[in-house]
Amino acid sequence: MKFETEALQMCGPYSAIFTPFDPDLAVDLVRLAEITEYQIGQGILGFFVTGSTGEGLLLTYEERLSVIRQVVQTAHNRATVIAHVGHPSTQFAANLARDAADAGADWIASVAPIYHGTTFDGAMRHYGEISSATDLPFMIYSLGGVIEPHRDPAFFELPNICGLKYTGGNFYSVQQMLRFVDRPIALMSGFDEQFVAGQSFGFQGGIGTTFNFAAQFYSQIYQSYQTGDITKAARIQADINRVTELMVRYENWSYRKAIMRYIGFDCGPCRAPYAPLTESEYQTFAGALDQLGVLTRADG
Repeated sequence: MKFETEALQMCGPYSAIFTPFDPDLAVDLVRLAEITEYQIGQGILGFFVTGSTGEGLLLTYEERLSVIRQVVQTAHNRATVIAHVGHPSTQFAANLARDAADAGADWIASVAPIYHGTTFDGAMRHYGEISSATDLPFMIYSLGGVIEPHRDPAFFELPNICGLKYTGGNFYSVQQMLRFVDRPIALMSGFDEQFVAGQSFGFQGGIGTTFNFAAQFYSQIYQSYQTGDITKAARIQADINRVTELMVRYENWSYRKAIMRYIGFDCGPCRAPYAPLTESEYQTFAGALDQLGVLTRADG
């Protein structure tokens, strides 16, 4: 069965890796290599590149491709690289998928159509063209959408589609849908705070923002769950969820990247429409992280 092995092998914590920027908001490939290496050392098994967390839609085509190439080069077969190519233009996404495959990505992924063609039929056309653009396994990215158990198995009849990143809380609907899919599917959860819960519903792992700065926590959660120590897994999840709770209080995603500075890997701010933090805003936020006592501060 095509891609059965790839689907079954995908498991554990995957980082939705940040795209670092220098002070001029240019992509910082040197820092990208550093955080890729750091996260592998902390137990990350794969990377979801130029997704929402990676500000993919705020990057140019060449910037996205350069980020994909850098992560592939740095990971060097030590971690699985999923190139997210989602874009409002299906043709743009299909072209990026081909170039990502040439760059050495292991998987291709995309969100459903954005702005134009946001119907089920539109998604079928969108996914069909992108998934056919390469011979790589393809992962659907359901971002806050509703899973229809009797409708959505049709996606997995399209060429090369054998994975689902589900950023939602209705695991039951995904479980129902899989009853109508007659082959292995790589299931990855997208709500970081529900990493343990997802595994109880058959998700093989997760892809998340907080995995960037808390990779060791999610690695420990995964290992504890796999060895049957669910109590330990839940305790670690509760600890890191305190950081997640603080992080999501802020509309400005630059606060998310600021946590990388806190642990010693300054990735710069997010691009507009997000705003950079003032030094005062950062220090106040860092003080709140200090009070949680979950992460280790390394920025002095």
